Amino acid sequence: MRVPLRQMIDLGRYIRARKKAGEKYFPIVLMLEPLHACNLACLGCGRIVEYKDTIRDQMPLEEAIGAAEECGAPIISICGGEPLMYKHIDRLTQALIERRRHVMICTNAILLERFVKKVAPSPYLSFNIHIDWMRETHDRVVDRPGVFDTCVKMIRMLKEKGYRVQTNSTIFRETSAEEVEELVRFLGGLGVDGMLLTPGYHYQVLTNDIYLKSDEMPYKFHKVRKLAEDYKIINTPIYLDYLVGERDLLCSPWTTVTRNPQGWKGPCYLITNGHYKSFAELHSSTDWEYYRTKQDIRCRDCKLHSGFEGTVALDFGTSLKDSWRMVRHYLS
Repeated sequence: MRVPLRQMIDLGRYIRARKKAGEKYFPIVLMLEPLHACNLACLGCGRIVEYKDTIRDQMPLEEAIGAAEECGAPIISICGGEPLMYKHIDRLTQALIERRRHVMICTNAILLERFVKKVAPSPYLSFNIHIDWMRETHDRVVDRPGVFDTCVKMIRMLKEKGYRVQTNSTIFRETSAEEVEELVRFLGGLGVDGMLLTPGYHYQVLTNDIYLKSDEMPYKFHKVRKLAEDYKIINTPIYLDYLVGERDLLCSPWTTVTRNPQGWKGPCYLITNGHYKSFAELHSSTDWEYYRTKQDIRCRDCKLHSGFEGTVALDFGTSLKDSWRMVRHYLS
């Protein structure tokens, strides 16, 4: 399976319960950033630019756990920065697992050996390893030689120890279809449990000319959609239809909310209008319909999964054909 069955069941129950309660805007995933410091300076990373003045700040453990309780999302993506640099990462992970949250640690893999000595495998824990294409490209993107080989070594180690592992790779303007296929086949050979391939989108704080324009995405993602028939690519088929230009989707930015040392970041994972002291304040201060319908100019070219896969999840069951495609996709 491309996604753990328990996670799919828990997510389905959660969405049904929130809808039954009459709620329209509720989170599905919490992007929990306990710090923004990192041991790499990757090309295209917005966090090290946006938070350069507070790069050393770390969230108190109680505050990080409280953020999960406050928003109630069933899936917690611990990211950053490099989350394995967070001094309480093992205690935070254990606390969230004890609360039966589905925890995904997004990491560059460099510090994984130290972490797995403290936290055992769990059906509620998985790793999301950042790997941007094959050795030469990846090491250039992260600006450090040897990191690709470290990722491969850590994937093998995690699989041997019984952890669930998926990868996250960003497709930029210069990413070739040949290298996408090469990496997908390579990762399939390593036995990873899932691969997320996302379009590189222009952060508001960056000026690099490496990002995909909307009219460039269909060509890139036709290849991804074809590969998803044979490999464990976890992008939903509905989202892939959107990326290749065969259907339209509205964004659901409230489904993926972000909490970092500065507070609740709004309105979404990429755009920062401000930080709020509480989740309730973020919710009440944000015109979700304005961003859902892409009226903000910063949203015009964005097709990042954080907003659109949330829409797919919320719409599950409204179309029998789409729902059957989703079930077949995830069970394969």
